[in-house]
Amino acid sequence: MKETTLTYEKSTAPIICETIMLSEFSNKIELLAVYEKYANLHPVKSILLTLDDRHQAEYTSGHTCNSNDLDDIEGHDLSSVHRSCFEDGEHKGYLSHPSEFFIRKNNFLEKAQSYNFESACKKGLTMEKEEIELLEKINQEPLSYLDEELALMIVPVEHAFESISAFPNGYFSSDLDPFENYAFAKRLENKYEYKLLGIGTSLIAFRKNPDLTTEQLLELSTDLGKLYHCKAKDLNSLLQIDNDILFLKYSEYLE
Repeated sequence: MKETTLTYEKSTAPIICETIMLSEFSNKIELLAVYEKYANLHPVKSILLTLDDRHQAEYTSGHTCNSNDLDDIEGHDLSSVHRSCFEDGEHKGYLSHPSEFFIRKNNFLEKAQSYNFESACKKGLTMEKEEIELLEKINQEPLSYLDEELALMIVPVEHAFESISAFPNGYFSSDLDPFENYAFAKRLENKYEYKLLGIGTSLIAFRKNPDLTTEQLLELSTDLGKLYHCKAKDLNSLLQIDNDILFLKYSEYLE
């Protein structure tokens, strides 16, 4: 496993929270171990990984932030913002430093508060048989579907579902939007203790709760059946795969 701190010179997107680039990982156990390492090093923060097609996800995340005014500085106290964010005493007009993350977080959470799990279900996502089969393969051998280099973001938020504010995704109208993804992740964390672990262009991943009861597992399959408008029983084999991470989709179609 190779770990490299992402610098402004090497980044293709603004850095608003500390980010570590991960590469040369050989198996999912190694990847999960480094996730746990940073989670333990930063117990009052949350860790978020990129998953599939990071560059596309960065591109759509940027458009998502712009279209929802998530980086709007109006109404925020900028006294704690790093001096590099200003030119001639005026703010540059865009977020570019970790000291500004609170702006993104506040804007995101303000917009997200009107969303709930039912909001996500109303998007009308479906789950075809071939998509379930593909997700089963991804959950069994995730490294075959993830980028060779992942970004690990150390996000200053209390709850894992809030970390999506650092990398909001869901730009296309037929996918879950960032606030629906937030509501989806909040549901899984609050009800099942499945914590948001990562998001990419199509995939969303959760750290499983190993102590989930049989009854809770049935409830989870029911909830996911509502989200994907499929029979809960069709998801049973997916949910029972022996893996510490649950990979799902938030896009209209997975291929």
